[in-house]
Amino acid sequence: MTITLYDFPAKRDEHTAWNPNVWKTRYSLVYKNLPYRTVLVEFPDLEHIMQLLGAAPTETKPDGSPKYTLPVIHDSATNAVVSDSFIIAQYLEETYPSPPLFPNGTHAFHASFNDLFPARIEPMLQFLIPSIACVLNPRSEVYFRRTRKEMFGMELTELYPAKGSEKRDQEWRRFEEGLGMLDRTMRKSDILIMGGNLPCFADFTVAGWLCSFRTVFGADSEEWRGLMQWHDGRWYRFMKALEKYEHDSVQPMLARL
Repeated sequence: MTITLYDFPAKRDEHTAWNPNVWKTRYSLVYKNLPYRTVLVEFPDLEHIMQLLGAAPTETKPDGSPKYTLPVIHDSATNAVVSDSFIIAQYLEETYPSPPLFPNGTHAFHASFNDLFPARIEPMLQFLIPSIACVLNPRSEVYFRRTRKEMFGMELTELYPAKGSEKRDQEWRRFEEGLGMLDRTMRKSDILIMGGNLPCFADFTVAGWLCSFRTVFGADSEEWRGLMQWHDGRWYRFMKALEKYEHDSVQPMLARL
């Protein structure tokens, strides 16, 4: 049995695995000790490849046509093709229940957390999304910049808060305050969101976004080092606790049309 995880490539190996939602699934697969391989798909090829695979669209474009996003998995054991990180987590939980992603009947909590957490860190997006464009391969970068301009009504260079500007300082503080809301709900002794020693899908949701930020900006960047110091170093301890669930065991391969 092997699960195929579909992800996006980048210009350099250290920038591959930049997508926060794919990170949620990668964490889940490693945590459940499920063998998997990663197949990389460029943005312009995504719709065609997902249609060939039989993946379900996860969103609708403004013109009403289906929109395909990643992650998607294909499970060779069941021949299931599953889209969307939370739906994938549900599938993995039902098919491979141990260890649990939703412990002790916490499915409703996790569904709500998955929906609500991105709103708490919304200020992060104006830093992250323009920076993602810079790590993509040329074909995907052109596609990404064009579609995000349509989405936001501006060039990505306009979306990104300029260094040294008052807006950048304000939005960076808003990002810190968003994570601070989660920090305040946790006990000082907690490292993981639900306490204890075992992670859950909520941990992978938060870590997925943080991994995306680290991948795009770099572990040695001023931005990442600053984030790791927020809230008395909580997020440094949090990421260290989940580090063992991060890594691919097999080199990713590029999808072929």
